Amino acid sequence: MSRLPSDSAQLEFLIGIQRILGEGSFVASYKYALLLALAELSIEKTALSDGTLPIELDQLADRFIALYWRQVAPFRGKNVLVQSTGRQASIISKIAAFKATTPTLALARGKRSWQRLIRDVGRLLVSMPLWKLQLVGRERLEFLYDEHLVEMCVVLRPGVAACFRAQFAVVQALVQTAWLSFVQRLPLNRTILGSMSDLSEFLFGAERSGLRSISDGLLDLQRGACFYCAGKLREGGEVDHFIPWSRYSLDLGHNFVLAHASCNRDKRDMLAAPCHLARWVNRNNVEDIALQEIFDAARFPFDSGASFGVAKWAYENAEKSRALVWVSRGQDVRLTGDWRGLLV
Repeated sequence: MSRLPSDSAQLEFLIGIQRILGEGSFVASYKYALLLALAELSIEKTALSDGTLPIELDQLADRFIALYWRQVAPFRGKNVLVQSTGRQASIISKIAAFKATTPTLALARGKRSWQRLIRDVGRLLVSMPLWKLQLVGRERLEFLYDEHLVEMCVVLRPGVAACFRAQFAVVQALVQTAWLSFVQRLPLNRTILGSMSDLSEFLFGAERSGLRSISDGLLDLQRGACFYCAGKLREGGEVDHFIPWSRYSLDLGHNFVLAHASCNRDKRDMLAAPCHLARWVNRNNVEDIALQEIFDAARFPFDSGASFGVAKWAYENAEKSRALVWVSRGQDVRLTGDWRGLLV
């Protein structure tokens, strides 16, 4: 289990994030995407023994694109929302043009031209937000990373990845709220937005394309049975986030299971008990090839390593907070350390 940063270290970290969001200069939304990308990759990747975390520039660029992929669709079928104080941010136009010919992210990653887009975004990250993110007024905070690449990696300073993991929900809420406010304030967006009640869902909601194909594939893989109670799925069941969406809002194929609607509703936003975790880990290992075929056919993104990393983070936090986990309908138990040997 990763070492939990001290309360004072976490507080200092959050103060730094708040200063960036509150006092930093934002002429485009790039810095918001960069912060969320760093936070998400801190969960999915494992820090080194000294507490640092190298993140490859290409990985950062890939996640940067993924964060904007949903946002470059026309809002309410009208226009793509502007993401800068001047003309449309250049990389938004590139991503929008790419998406216009390739509707799903999984399909886009399979195209040869994807690597060109990755390189373009990587160059943008180096020329703009990476070395400006920690600039607050005339002061450079440099609490997240040193402002140079090491073997084409951004290296998070010791303990930073651990703070992102410990305070992910807070960081995500702070960044998304600030990003939402930034987009709302831009004059060119006012005629597009109108009533803004659904803007948050548009910018940060879940993608649902491909779930029916995933459902059909999982039904065959699970031999027509509910993942949790093993009862027969008479009406096809519901696709459930094994690690709940409310805890980590990133859709990855290996995180999905098929369940009774009643089991899904009763589980709510809770983590599943270690007995279910053991089956989920075993399924993802043993059936990996079959699962990849299901996700490829549905053009749905997947990364088993990232899914396991997210699960480890979620169960670590749940154990530290003495959380209850879901066993079956009407039955919850306190999470103990039994889960640790399952996610190594």
